[in-house]
Amino acid sequence: MRPDGTTSPLLTGLRYLALTTVAVVLLLPIYWLIMSSFRPADQIFANAGRFGLGTLVPSELTLDNYRQILTGGFPRALFNSIFVSFTTVALGIVVNSMAGFAFAVFDFRFKRTLFVAVLLSFMMPFEAIVIPLYVLMRALGWVDTYAALIAPDVASGIVVFLFRQFFAQIPKEIYEAARIDGASWWQIYRRMTMPLSWPTAATASLMMFIHQWDAFFWPLVAASTPDLTVVQVAIARNMTLEQSNWGALFASASTAIMVALIPFLVLQRYYIRTVALQTDR
Repeated sequence: MRPDGTTSPLLTGLRYLALTTVAVVLLLPIYWLIMSSFRPADQIFANAGRFGLGTLVPSELTLDNYRQILTGGFPRALFNSIFVSFTTVALGIVVNSMAGFAFAVFDFRFKRTLFVAVLLSFMMPFEAIVIPLYVLMRALGWVDTYAALIAPDVASGIVVFLFRQFFAQIPKEIYEAARIDGASWWQIYRRMTMPLSWPTAATASLMMFIHQWDAFFWPLVAASTPDLTVVQVAIARNMTLEQSNWGALFASASTAIMVALIPFLVLQRYYIRTVALQTDR
């Protein structure tokens, strides 16, 4: 760094070169996956043994793999995942923001203990609770329903934590002034604090969406009927003990990536901003 605080052009160039190299290394497998989804079945692994131009650029392009998944059950699985993910996000924002607001504003017995339990909830491996969770879903009569796919992921400990941290930044004098003016706690939450928490809500929405979009184990256990198959289960069903349909596997995986990329590109700046603020504290 120069005495005036600026960075030399050489150092800046080396920094961008390093970042570009890392980005290429990370994106290369995804690029190969997407390109392979357009290859004929007999050419997918034709150049896999040696790295070269033929590995990166298909010699022949076809849409047969995409036609195959469109005529199967993949469109239904895509709809199921979109519906489950967006419903979970909509309900989760309301539930988790209200919980975060309560932890940040109110004083009540066992507040610290409950908040520690909330923090521990997202550190616990899901496999540790899958059996009691399934027993609960069966007792409620929700097995093989959308409710079984949505309800367990509505409440999220990490999202409650994010909202609690944001609401705790607002001076309590503002809440007290609003109460003196006659505003109810519901009005303060809905009209004052939630409009301010847009970056946190956007970050939480992205986190819950990606979590639901990538869900595999629980949907496989809780909703085994074909009409409730989600996208990750549909992708995995292209592989069996007898054979693997690589073309359909790559096409369905590429489609899932492209759909999940849309909300990430829209909300990434809010995600980065919120994570940076939480890290600085």
